[in-house]
Amino acid sequence: MTGPETTPRPETPQEGTRPPPWRKLARYRLPLAVLAGAAAGAAYSHFIGCRTGTCPITSNVWIATLYGAFVGGLAGWPRRAEAAAPAAPPRGPISSGR
Repeated sequence: MTGPETTPRPETPQEGTRPPPWRKLARYRLPLAVLAGAAAGAAYSHFIGCRTGTCPITSNVWIATLYGAFVGGLAGWPRRAEAAAPAAPPRGPISSGR
C-alpha cells in the first residue's frame, strides 16, 4: 500500500495566468504602511491624545504623526525570508546525497 501521490507545485506561474491583484501592491507595502501609521498616529493624537501637554508623544500632533509613521514603517518592512527569496535558488526534493 502506498501513500497518496503528490505532484510538486510549479515555482513559476503558468502561462496564461495572471498573478493575484495584491501581488502588484507588494512593492508599495512599505510606503503604504508608513502612510497608514502616520494617519493613525495623527488621528489618535487629535481625537484621543493628551490635552494637558504632559504626554510626550500624544500631546503634539506632529510628534504623534512621526511616531505613527515610524511604527508603520516597522510593520511594513520586508521580512528576511521575503527579501532573500528572489536571490535564493529554488530548493528541490531532499536527497540522501549519494
